[in-house]
Amino acid sequence: MLTARPATPLAAKPGRVAEIVDLAFPDGAPFDVHGKGSRETFLAVLQTELFLHEAVGPFDVYLMLADGWARSRDGSKAMKAVVKGLQPTVQVMSAYFGKQEGLIGGRRLPIVLTHASRAEGERSFDQVVALLEWAEDDYSGWKQGGNPLNDAKLLAGLNVRTWEVQVFNLAHEFAQSHGKDFLNHGLGYYQLAHVAARVLRQGAWGMVPPWLAQGITDELDIAAYDEAWVGGDLWIRQTPGWFRPGWSGFVPQGSAPPPAVTGPPADLAVTVRNTGDSWQRRSSSNSRHWENLVTDLKSDAPASFSFMADNESFMPRDRALSRATLHVMLELAAPTGRQGLLSLLDRVPTQPPSGMFDSDPITVAFNKALGGVPAVDELEAMSMEEMLVAIGHSEIIERLKAAGAGEMLRIPDHREQAEWLYRRPQFDGATRQRIWNDILEAEYFQQLAEWKHLGAALDRGMRQTFQLSKRYPKRERDVERVAEAFWQGVQDS
Repeated sequence: MLTARPATPLAAKPGRVAEIVDLAFPDGAPFDVHGKGSRETFLAVLQTELFLHEAVGPFDVYLMLADGWARSRDGSKAMKAVVKGLQPTVQVMSAYFGKQEGLIGGRRLPIVLTHASRAEGERSFDQVVALLEWAEDDYSGWKQGGNPLNDAKLLAGLNVRTWEVQVFNLAHEFAQSHGKDFLNHGLGYYQLAHVAARVLRQGAWGMVPPWLAQGITDELDIAAYDEAWVGGDLWIRQTPGWFRPGWSGFVPQGSAPPPAVTGPPADLAVTVRNTGDSWQRRSSSNSRHWENLVTDLKSDAPASFSFMADNESFMPRDRALSRATLHVMLELAAPTGRQGLLSLLDRVPTQPPSGMFDSDPITVAFNKALGGVPAVDELEAMSMEEMLVAIGHSEIIERLKAAGAGEMLRIPDHREQAEWLYRRPQFDGATRQRIWNDILEAEYFQQLAEWKHLGAALDRGMRQTFQLSKRYPKRERDVERVAEAFWQGVQDS
């Protein structure tokens, strides 16, 4: 319960947090700004008259009446445009995340909007971010992973996010340069990207290939707005391959197990330069570049998930293929009798004493969504030792045996391996760390091998799909035939 406290002199309060709290509670805040921040304190500030508030589906939009929106009239006008622009996301969010309680399902997701000109020295964006950083002492766990918030580089950008909250500065040059388009579509894209990031980074364990991250985001975006936000002149820089510095988000970093997962999720709004390439045309995105991909099958080297897995590549043509494939998987050929991919990912992970989160490996979740690819099932059923021999990484076997962890090689699942290590107090700290790292490295190599098998299955499924339907299927019977062709191709070995 928050109870009113007398106002404290500004000089005695911690910086930007003090500023926004004083603005929100001129007669005294119902909490101590010198104490620990929380979800409760963050929302208490947002629910004051300093902010306008509107609910749009699962999103709670808060607009700060300060700086460029100091006049209530200006803020109300902006809020009206924002609500209209986010409305298309409601049906999509309900369809994919409205059936269960999870990371996204059943939650309210705050979006906080500010309009702070850096040239004018306006500070509302910085104040909200400072408040959020303070609240993250007891909120979504973002800071526990070593992720920065109140950072100069982030504060100079368009937005700052945690696992649950996004804060935008709509005075930023990117938003300003796109004018009404950003409010009509761009903001919704960023929010759907935020949702996709969370289910992929927290709902499963392991590295997420760019085609999957971008494919899910783009599919949600196109389903909502009938056209992709990313395209045309917005392709301004190329996504790197599968590499993420320090394996952040995959390999926990710390002095001793069990360390916390570190590193922010990859930026899902990454784009590449506009070269006039037909793969980047927004006008083709509604049909998921279907006819372009059908024509591409006749080329010497058509777009291929297998190629992406082997070469860790991701180019505009690959993004087009990922859009079409995720559209088929999530919409046209949505499975019956089993959970779809997003439902599988929309679950809250827990971290037992062993330190290894209980989430399925991302390849296992994806394999379940495909109904089971035999080669992946075989790898998952193997003992750790059998798997490492099969994928050509026997050096890990030798290291584990030398460390006295040979017994663990009989265990197939990395979560059970971590539990085995946790229950062996005989290992000193340095040895435990080496064994822990070997568990993670083995899982990393296993997932790389499994993505190759999954990629080959997707290639078979999409090849049969495109051969059957030369044009994007619109009629119900055509959609049914496409679904049958896709699943048959996936299961063909």
